[in-house]
Amino acid sequence: MHTDRHKVQRRAQDAQQAVTTLSGMLWHALWPDDAKLRGNAQSRVMLGDLPAAEARIPAVAEAADVSADDLLVIVDLTGASNASVDVFGVLTGKEVMELAPFARVAKVLSTTAKTVSVVMIPTPRDGWECNLDGFAERSYDPTPITLTVKTKTRRIGRLGTASEIRQRISDHPLFGEWQRAYENAKTAQREVETAVTACEAAEALRQQALKRVAAIVNRALGAQMISDAGGGSVRLHFSDYHHFFRQKENLRVHLAGLHAVGKLTADEHELVTEQLTVAGMLTEPSKTPS
Repeated sequence: MHTDRHKVQRRAQDAQQAVTTLSGMLWHALWPDDAKLRGNAQSRVMLGDLPAAEARIPAVAEAADVSADDLLVIVDLTGASNASVDVFGVLTGKEVMELAPFARVAKVLSTTAKTVSVVMIPTPRDGWECNLDGFAERSYDPTPITLTVKTKTRRIGRLGTASEIRQRISDHPLFGEWQRAYENAKTAQREVETAVTACEAAEALRQQALKRVAAIVNRALGAQMISDAGGGSVRLHFSDYHHFFRQKENLRVHLAGLHAVGKLTADEHELVTEQLTVAGMLTEPSKTPS
């Protein structure tokens, strides 16, 4: 049972990794770039070698620049060495979107004269569960966050409306392959959940059987010779005082004797010997050569 569960879990992990790879490639391809650029942000400023306008994400200067349902990338460089850099001026769209963990995607709910109210949106960087088919329809937390547009370390860029980004995602050549991989991963995850449920049910039955075995043996032996190991589960074991029965053959002979004198019924003897053998407390019965 556990082996089957582990196989199912490995298949699910492989399926999820396939989704992660595809969604990461698709997400990366959505944003503009400029292959001619060289150097880092500081050197570009010094050389005047900046990305073309079409290779950049438009910066948001004031709340009036955005509307409800717009998707934003929020870059907070608090603690970063380049906190004062104009990221939307010197970096390409791809470079901005790769500024993890400083860059996060948010959806605009509403605006005022100086603030925007947003919710944070999961992206493929956050795991295979990110559903590109319904991108930006789900947020981490439905509680809105109100932000001033610009602070000393925070910069905001506009990616487009949620529907525009979803359209760009669905138009990408990898989208169909991602959809199939995503459905496969969801099916694999459901199989894991089914396998875990089955294992938990089987373990619950095993625990009940072990408790019954302990009760039967203790009653027959007239002492607490087998006890619950604690911790929410049963592990059959003998205390140091009853070390004689740690010799597995001694225990088997003693149980056979209890059965012979009627202290264990045939059903009880069969159950106890079976379960204690599984638990490793009894040797397999010796076979008489024919």
